[in-house]
Amino acid sequence: MKIKRTIIAGLALLISTHLFGCVPETLNGSSVAIESTEIGYTLLRNGEPYTIYGVGGTERLELLKSLGGNTIRTWDAEGIEPLMDEAHELGISVVVGIWLEHARHGFDYSDPESKKEQLDRVERFVLQFKDHPALLAWGVGNEVELGGSLDGAIEQINDAAALIKSLDSNHPAMAVIAEIGEDKALRIQNECPDIDMLGINSYGGLGSVATRLKEQGVTLPFTITEFGPLGHWESGNSPWGAPYEMTSTQKAAFLKGNYNSTIKPNLGKQCLGSFAFLWGNKQEKTATWYGLILKSGETTESVDVLSELWTGKPVSNGAPQVLRVSVQEDVAALNPGQRLNAFVETSDPDGDTISVSWELVRESTVVSAGGDFEDAIAAVPVDIEQISQTSCSLTLPSEPGAYRIFVTVRDGKGHAGTANLPIQVIE
Repeated sequence: MKIKRTIIAGLALLISTHLFGCVPETLNGSSVAIESTEIGYTLLRNGEPYTIYGVGGTERLELLKSLGGNTIRTWDAEGIEPLMDEAHELGISVVVGIWLEHARHGFDYSDPESKKEQLDRVERFVLQFKDHPALLAWGVGNEVELGGSLDGAIEQINDAAALIKSLDSNHPAMAVIAEIGEDKALRIQNECPDIDMLGINSYGGLGSVATRLKEQGVTLPFTITEFGPLGHWESGNSPWGAPYEMTSTQKAAFLKGNYNSTIKPNLGKQCLGSFAFLWGNKQEKTATWYGLILKSGETTESVDVLSELWTGKPVSNGAPQVLRVSVQEDVAALNPGQRLNAFVETSDPDGDTISVSWELVRESTVVSAGGDFEDAIAAVPVDIEQISQTSCSLTLPSEPGAYRIFVTVRDGKGHAGTANLPIQVIE
C-alpha cells in the first residue's frame, strides 16, 4: 500500500510538472521565514527555530561544522554551485550574497543600461539558487553606500530586493550595510519594504549596535554580518600614520566581549545571529588583521572563542596566546642597517611546545575602503637570527621607510598566534 501511494504521488508530480512546467518551490529547496514573537523574532528554517552561528568565508567547511558553526555568507553568487552542494552535504546553510556595484568603483545607477544589466544579474542568481536546499537568505549587496550617495544605495537595494521577492517568497532578503549611521538603518527599514532584515557589518562599535538601533527607532530584526577585531580605521595610529593591530589574543578577547554584550543577549529578540569575519585570510592593511585562519592553515585563538560561544564547550586544544611584541629601541627613529632585538610575550594554554617565526614587511601604502582588494606584501629579505625561543635579532633594511615586525607562534597542532609592531626607519 505504501509503495502504491509513493508511485501515485510520483505520477502526480510528473503530471503536474509536465502540465505546469515547474516543480513546487519547497519540494527540494528550503523554506525560511522570520516569525514575530512576544519578545522579538525567531528565524524558522523548514519550520524549525534556527540561530545563525556563522562566518564570512567559504573555506574548510568541515572544520567549521566540527567547531559548531552552521552558516556561511558569500559576497557574490558567481560560481558558487560547488560550494552550495558542499554546504548542503555538511548541513551548513548559506546566505547567498548578490553583489551590487558601488559608486566608488564607477557604477552609475542613473544609467538605464547599467541598471538593467545589474538587475538581470540579480534575476539570474535568484533563479539559479532559489530552490537549493542550502539557501538560508539573500544578502542584498555589501556596503553599497560606502563612497557614494545613500539615496542611490537605497534605490539599488530596494530595486534588487523587490525583484528577489517577486521571484522567491521562501527566503528572506537582507540588506548588508557598513554600520548603521545616524539614520541609515532606519531609512533602509522605511524605504526598502522588501527587505526583511538588516545585515550590519560592525567592528569597534558592535558593543552598542543594539542600543543605537533602538535609539534610531529600528524594529526590523538584524544579523551581524561582519564582526571581529577593531578595524584598521579605528584602532589608532603611530606618529607616522601606521595603524596598530591587535595581537591574536587581544582580538579573541575583543570578539568575545562584543559577542557577549550585543549578540548573545539579543538572540531571539531582535538579533537572529552573526557572522565572524574572516573565515580564511586576506591582505587588508596587513596579512593578519582580519583572518581567523592563517595562510599556512593554522587557526587562531578567535576560532577557539567562536567554537566555545557556539557550543558552550571549550576546545580540546587551544591556540597559543600572544600578548605583545616589542623592541628596546625607539621604533619611530631607527637607522638604516641597524641591528635590533625583538621579543614576544607568549604562552600555550595546553603546555604545547611552540615554535616562533619572524618577518619584516614594508608598511602597506594602499588606501582602500570596504574590503577592496589589496595585493599581498612580500617579506623584506633581511637577516633574522633566532636568539631564544621568544626573541630574535634582525638587521633593518638600508632603505628608509615604514615597516612592521611580524611574529607568528605555532603549537604544532594546527593552531597559531600572531602580532606585529610598526617601526620607522629614517635617514
